[in-house]
Amino acid sequence: MKTFSLATVLSLVLFPISFLRAAGAEWSPEANMDHQLFPSMVIATASVRPVEEDDEEAEEPDPSLLGDRFGALGISIHSPAAHTKVKVTLKKNDLMDEAVWTGELPDANQDYFIAPKVNYRFDHLRKVAQQVPLNVDFAVEIDGKPAGDQVETLQVRSLNDCPFGVSNNEETINDENFISGAAPLGWMFAAYVNENHPMLDKILKEALDTKIVNAFLHYQTDNEADVLRQVFAVWTALQKRGIKYSSTTATPGGSSVVYSQYIRFVDQSIGNTQANCADGSVLFASVLRKLSIKPFLVTIPGHMYIGFYTKPDKSEFVGLETTVIGSTGATDEAAEGEPAGLTELREKLDDQTKETKAWGTFARAIQIASKDLADNAEKFDAGDPGYQMIDLDEAREEGIMPIPATP
Repeated sequence: MKTFSLATVLSLVLFPISFLRAAGAEWSPEANMDHQLFPSMVIATASVRPVEEDDEEAEEPDPSLLGDRFGALGISIHSPAAHTKVKVTLKKNDLMDEAVWTGELPDANQDYFIAPKVNYRFDHLRKVAQQVPLNVDFAVEIDGKPAGDQVETLQVRSLNDCPFGVSNNEETINDENFISGAAPLGWMFAAYVNENHPMLDKILKEALDTKIVNAFLHYQTDNEADVLRQVFAVWTALQKRGIKYSSTTATPGGSSVVYSQYIRFVDQSIGNTQANCADGSVLFASVLRKLSIKPFLVTIPGHMYIGFYTKPDKSEFVGLETTVIGSTGATDEAAEGEPAGLTELREKLDDQTKETKAWGTFARAIQIASKDLADNAEKFDAGDPGYQMIDLDEAREEGIMPIPATP
């Protein structure tokens, strides 16, 4: 399951540039992502390998892009002569230390984008809890002479705001579909999955206290029903905590170009005992990765749920519709085509357990999501950007790391 080509996506996202076309060395500041700065994206991609080894196209440098190839802040400039010397400075502010690029514009009468390598202050980015404005001061020297300062005002988004799509060519996207020309950023959801969160140990202890399992053995028994039993124990523990589905998804300061969603972190979902579809998905994915059970996030138009592999070689998997947790009307009824592991687990459980609300909601959650995975299999395989399966193992291998829990 290949979830994204990061170099290709970042190139589409970060360089929708309209260069100046003037006789002299005129320049203007550029702030991509629709003049928004997402701390979540900066932190999550800080250690990303920008070019994949097998991506020949991405390895070819664009001669019009100078400096940080994947930088979001810089200047556009029209070169009046070959070998024009330029110095670009991003001055220090609350979220960035000073950053400088110096070099030459190789050719005359050409448009260039210059992006200094930004020195972000990650400790400050982690503390951005709500949207705030930020002035970024650009200073330029051309052939050793000052060419002026210009200020761009960015909207710094909350750390909870997750960008998951960017439109291209002045097109727009919405929560119903990703139109042609849009770059999917679904892999950003992986940054909110935090298998290292300190609260997870307590959740696992509560799951063991249910007595549904005696120990967490992930794939050691090589039996699908045993994997589902472990996930059922976690489901039961979270349901006993009173976790309920909440449809709240509003993200203040939205954009018709960059689409984003507010996502609660693990401790926020647990502490508030509520989670929307994305919150619940990243919460369950976090717990499963802690258990060494391999999950993946699933995005379909306007919705998210998770799946997890029931075999260590990833040859078999099921879905889990997390919004069913806390539901009052779900009952256990065997469904045609349901996963074999679910059928086997039902046969192994005692009658008292099968009569619980937790089992009724869990069985229904497996049935709903597994059916959706099967119904949309062709769309997932075809690479439709509205239908993504985001493998967490692959996201981590690409360098998408969890956003650390706030101290």
